[in-house]
Amino acid sequence: MTGSVNDNIRSKLASISINQPGDRVTQEVRNNLIFLFGGGAGEPTSPVYSLQLGISSRDLSLLLVQNATNDKSGQPTAGSMRMTGNYTLTRLSDGKVVGNGTRIVTADYDAPRQRYAVLRAQRDANIRAAREVAEAINLSIAQDLSKL
Repeated sequence: MTGSVNDNIRSKLASISINQPGDRVTQEVRNNLIFLFGGGAGEPTSPVYSLQLGISSRDLSLLLVQNATNDKSGQPTAGSMRMTGNYTLTRLSDGKVVGNGTRIVTADYDAPRQRYAVLRAQRDANIRAAREVAEAINLSIAQDLSKL
């Protein structure tokens, strides 16, 4: 019986279309969700549900850690990227909202003194956060669909 429930939820997840992104961060989350929903099969040709995403990310204040081995220059050495994902899942046949929620994740990163290394570390943290938000939204939507 557990296998049939999982198969049922898996097929419902595979029938979700996701709104088009307006920025790179939302695109990252959307791409991850498409893969998670369809198992790599891409977007559904005949969707049953529509998912509206609202994604925002924010670079939190950097942390200054000084120890005997650093140069005590006062340069930040670590940071955090916070990503918030809001979602609304709607059944297309009747327009009923069948699930909604907010998921927040934080991805930490090292901030070396080189400017471009910091930019790359921030972008990598953003990509990690997008993957984690997508996984959290995927789980939440699976729970929403299991109640139908």
